[in-house]
Amino acid sequence: MLAIFRRLQWFPRSTPVLRALVLLAITMPLTWLAEAAAAPKVYVGLFKDNAIAVLDTSANRVQGTIPVPQGPHGIVITPDGRKVYVSSDGSSTVSVIDTQTDKVVKSIEVGPNPHGLAISSDGREVLVSAFGTNQALLMDTSTDQIVKRLPVPMPHNSVLSPDGQRAYVGSQQQGATAVVILDLVQGAQVGTVPLDKTPRALALSPDAKQLYVTVAGADAVQVVDLARQRVVGQIPVGASPHHVMMLPNGNAGLVVSQGPGTLEFFDPTRHTVSRTVRVGTNPHWLAVSSEGRAAYVSNEGSQDISVVDVASGTVTATVQVGNAPRKIVVQPGPVSQGTTPALLPPSTLEESSLLDLIGVHTIFVQILSLTDYTHNCLWDSPSLFCV
Repeated sequence: MLAIFRRLQWFPRSTPVLRALVLLAITMPLTWLAEAAAAPKVYVGLFKDNAIAVLDTSANRVQGTIPVPQGPHGIVITPDGRKVYVSSDGSSTVSVIDTQTDKVVKSIEVGPNPHGLAISSDGREVLVSAFGTNQALLMDTSTDQIVKRLPVPMPHNSVLSPDGQRAYVGSQQQGATAVVILDLVQGAQVGTVPLDKTPRALALSPDAKQLYVTVAGADAVQVVDLARQRVVGQIPVGASPHHVMMLPNGNAGLVVSQGPGTLEFFDPTRHTVSRTVRVGTNPHWLAVSSEGRAAYVSNEGSQDISVVDVASGTVTATVQVGNAPRKIVVQPGPVSQGTTPALLPPSTLEESSLLDLIGVHTIFVQILSLTDYTHNCLWDSPSLFCV
């Protein structure tokens, strides 16, 4: 303790600039720690565990699980990252999770066997596919109350238009499989796109003029022209494609194929696959970080999550999560990709002694080098800067 006290005696007599740099050296690591603590989390529905796994993206590990009713099916997250909604198709509820505490704070009755969920881009509304009651339910997220009920036969998954005024709902009614188009303002059905096979997942093109749909029994993504309300093409992919989505910048589409266990990138204009990435067994769903750098694929068969670097198309981590991971979402915010930069140490003993004590003895040399002062200055000069 005496040695530390002696080392600190010079601090009050140091120059204002040096004191500022030392304080900066102390506070910057705290900022880095705060940023690491605030890294986005990934929420994964564990269908057979009746739980939501919570992944820490800074460490790519499970940091906990949240119990929910039987059979977590749909899952969405609000744009501010504060609430996660989970439907349970073995129950009749949608659970609301507070992401600060990672606890269920509310349970909303929606009728038996709710399937997929969709959320508006502004986060104000969630659409519930109430499979057991043949309805699409519109929920106000400010009150978590159902505000509209629209008839849709056996609704499964859905997607909302960017302005939140229309919904495209996959109807799995036998003999009449289709995409049902709803006007959410008027509260009425305004169109139907017949499908030859049962719809699975849906995604809109960046301009909202085309709809991409995966269907059971077809090894291709169906391309729907929404103006003409019919299928106009297909994008051949691997066997049994399931979830399809667009990257945030709209430059590419992504689809998981359950047969080969792959994540495929496709060109939304040419309708061709541009890259294939091997992931886990029986991939079910995927989510992409808000800045588009990382994709998270839930692999139901291998019971893990594949973390994929979007730029390179490589799997950077595989995380075991639990039984039957299906739907998945990621909190908004940049995913950490790197470590604290290594900086050059100062050359004199007095300044470096204090900084060695706080574990960041390299901060202010880097700052001075950025201003180009170190070329002509001495560390022991009274002003610290050159004349």
